[in-house]
Amino acid sequence: MKTRVISSLAGIALLLVILTAFHKVTFNIIAVIVYLISLWEIRGTFKEKNTDVVYVVLAVLGAYFLLQPYVPQVNHMFIVWFVMTAFAAAVVFNFHTIDFKNVSASLLFGIYVLMGFYSILNMKTNMPYATFGWDSTFMFISCCTIAWGADVFAYFAGYFFGKHKLAPTLSPKKTKEGAVGGTVGSIVVTWVFFWLYSMVKPIIEGTGIAYTITPKQLALLGVLAFVGSFYSMFGDLFASAIKRQVGIKDYGNIMPGHGGVLDRFDSVILVSPLVSALSFVVVNRGGIFNV
Repeated sequence: MKTRVISSLAGIALLLVILTAFHKVTFNIIAVIVYLISLWEIRGTFKEKNTDVVYVVLAVLGAYFLLQPYVPQVNHMFIVWFVMTAFAAAVVFNFHTIDFKNVSASLLFGIYVLMGFYSILNMKTNMPYATFGWDSTFMFISCCTIAWGADVFAYFAGYFFGKHKLAPTLSPKKTKEGAVGGTVGSIVVTWVFFWLYSMVKPIIEGTGIAYTITPKQLALLGVLAFVGSFYSMFGDLFASAIKRQVGIKDYGNIMPGHGGVLDRFDSVILVSPLVSALSFVVVNRGGIFNV
């Protein structure tokens, strides 16, 4: 527990440092590095030989999409052609030495993770600044507060009150009581962060005037956190299902007490497309901070 807490505090500090580079190419580069670590963990999960070409393809694909708009743009059909050709070659030239199911699983899992990271960077690139700050920075951190708030509160609610198993086959320690606690905690943590952000952002911008928070703003954000908490738990169960299928406890050990990158970001990866899509709709239909 001590190692887990220390690792969590170090992770939060690192995240705050990374946020200072959110609107710079540095953040995209960090995203590429984290994605490459994720691919390495996927490779170690399936342990399939002679499939390095699949991971090279995923790495190139990830670098291209995660570094936009800082890289030259090409017709996406060239990307499609490149991926399909490399995948077909990996299977044909290693037909007698590979397991097609593992190759397919590796490819799909890698693309799944890539789409999660791309959703975060999509917020950075395409979300306009709202009057107050349901901006890309706020929404990125909201992905984390929704996912990790649900994770932490689900753990403690399940520990103290858990009696009914949620998914005993996939994750025996998760309980229905924990799921309820995780949902409530996700909403509360996101609201608290919203309040802090409304005070800190004006100071950073130099205006020094905190923004007014309305009940409608809290309601909309609460709905987003409510729905997001279920996606968070679903993403966690998805990652647990794969680990149970291949017989491993963690995807890696890069984060002491937490496991690997995928162990820590499994829920964020599924929450980010939801938050990106819904927040974009809300902001572009008048802006949550204009209501």
